[in-house]
Amino acid sequence: MFKFDKGTVPYHISNLVFYVFTLAVLGLIYYYAFLPPILEVTTADFFANFGIGEAVGVFFFLVVILIPLLVLFGAVYHLYKLITHGKDRKTAAE
Repeated sequence: MFKFDKGTVPYHISNLVFYVFTLAVLGLIYYYAFLPPILEVTTADFFANFGIGEAVGVFFFLVVILIPLLVLFGAVYHLYKLITHGKDRKTAAE
C-alpha cells in the first residue's frame, strides 16, 4: 500500500491510520446512506411478507456488513503488530 518495507513500524503505523480512517468513512456512509432506508423498510409488515426479494435484500446487507468487519480486522492486526514489534518469541533454550 505505502512505500515502506513490510514488517517495519512505519509500515504498520501507516496501514493502521489508513484502516482507521477507512473505517470512519465507512461508518459515516453506512449511517447516512444505508440506515435511513433500512429503518423505513423494516416494519412489522416487512417481516410478515418475507419472500425472495426480502431475502436477497437481507443477504446484500449481510455482505455489506462484512466489509467494515474486514477493515476492522485489518486495523486490529496492524495494532497487534505494532504492540508486538521487536519482541522475539524465542526461548532461552534456543
